[in-house]
Amino acid sequence: MRRLWLVLLCAACVSAGIAHAAVVREDRGLVVQVQPPRFAIRELDGTRAVFRVNAATVITLNGRKVRLRRLRRGDVVTVDHVRRLATEIVGIRP
Repeated sequence: MRRLWLVLLCAACVSAGIAHAAVVREDRGLVVQVQPPRFAIRELDGTRAVFRVNAATVITLNGRKVRLRRLRRGDVVTVDHVRRLATEIVGIRP
């Protein structure tokens, strides 16, 4: 009986963790402002979105890993994010 309760408890914890898993979204647009630890983009539909970064955020520009301050106005970026925390930023400087 004790094993059964342990198994049920573990199953409940796992299912609760899956239900609260973060949804990663993707936005694309042009960089309009960079003020670390935040930056703003103008999305393809014309709206403005502001994101923040942390130490775990991976930022690349033209295939090279860079820091946020290397991004400039006019860079084309794809931002993977959870809510407004950027997890990955892939930028291209035209």
